[in-house]
Amino acid sequence: MLTIVGMSQLHKRFSLQTVYQVIQQFREKKLSIKVACDLLEVSKSRLYQLETKWAGVPAAELVHHSLYERETPLLLARDAQDFLREELRFMKTQSKVLQGHLNFALLAQEADKKFGQRFNRNTLRRWAIREGLYNPAVDPTGKALNRFEMGGIGALFQHDSSIHLWVPALKINTVLILTEDDHSRKVVGARLVPNDTSWHHLCVARHTIETYGRPAAYYTDNHAIFSPSMEIHAQFNRALRTLDILLKLTGAYHPEAKGKLEKRNDYFQRRIPYLCERHNITNLTWGNKILDDEVAYYNSRHIHAEIKETPDQRWNRAMKEGRCYLRPLPEKAPMDVIFGIHYERTLSKAGTFQFGGRPWTIPHAPRYGKVTVVLRPPTSNRKPHTELIALYKGGSQTFTISRSRPLNPHHHKLPNQL
Repeated sequence: MLTIVGMSQLHKRFSLQTVYQVIQQFREKKLSIKVACDLLEVSKSRLYQLETKWAGVPAAELVHHSLYERETPLLLARDAQDFLREELRFMKTQSKVLQGHLNFALLAQEADKKFGQRFNRNTLRRWAIREGLYNPAVDPTGKALNRFEMGGIGALFQHDSSIHLWVPALKINTVLILTEDDHSRKVVGARLVPNDTSWHHLCVARHTIETYGRPAAYYTDNHAIFSPSMEIHAQFNRALRTLDILLKLTGAYHPEAKGKLEKRNDYFQRRIPYLCERHNITNLTWGNKILDDEVAYYNSRHIHAEIKETPDQRWNRAMKEGRCYLRPLPEKAPMDVIFGIHYERTLSKAGTFQFGGRPWTIPHAPRYGKVTVVLRPPTSNRKPHTELIALYKGGSQTFTISRSRPLNPHHHKLPNQL
């Protein structure tokens, strides 16, 4: 069993919802005990404690149930609250030394100096959560954890993007979106795209999942595109959760926590731009052909310095030994809907909703009901039209938008602007 020295407490590493989701998958036998322990970075005994404690808590009550908060809230005088708020604000936004990290031990010490009253750092931490000054799922509090290696393929996919001059002839930076299996180091998703958007990440994730199956979890940095705390950027998280895939976020200011993928980006930065230059590549279509060749070579021929195998060899060995946590897609899963950009709208009395600066009519939909608008931008020259899929109680309707009559960008933020 893996042991990490100096491990921070569970509530400092993961949100309540993240822990709950892993426990539920473990209870439903979708995850083995080893994978569940590795994902939460806890011992087997601690995992069973969590399972027992949360066995009777339905998902609908998560917003009312807290594993970490004591029953009697801390009562602070107004001057003490003002002091703590100001110190937390400075730590998060102004301190160049802390770089956005929150040091509650230091905060308790400074409060003791000022008011002559001892505070427990966890007491102040719980107060900051209640006051909305600290979000455990987003705000960092300590040094980044060194990522360990998963025991099988599909337990964790690392996912990231890198902005670089990938195609020198374009004379502008473009984006490489990359996904790697944590155990084997096999690159399972890679695409050069013009912008770092939710839509492009969804496209890469869809292709990866349709090709290899559903992993137990994705691991990303804290970029707004992946953060479930920001509604407009929660598309990636929503799509994964729909397919019962956990999303794990590293803390803000912790790019080193996903060092394996950072090294992979560096590997391709030393090759792709040169090869594009050498072969006179002038667009992303041909740039992606170069990328596909390099990914295939890396997976099949590159002997990794740490694992002493090629990624394909390690992947295949894990398959033969039964260490595979990839799951097939649910039967008839609506992938076009799951991996679209979702927006909520309300139908009027006339059965219309507003989107992109114009009205859209659904003849037989319930009036004043809610409608989910799924936006699917063009994916290739062979599919140059934008689609709107309107989902409502009792049915759905698809609209096709031609290039000759695009959505009005002044009325609606399109995916390439997200």
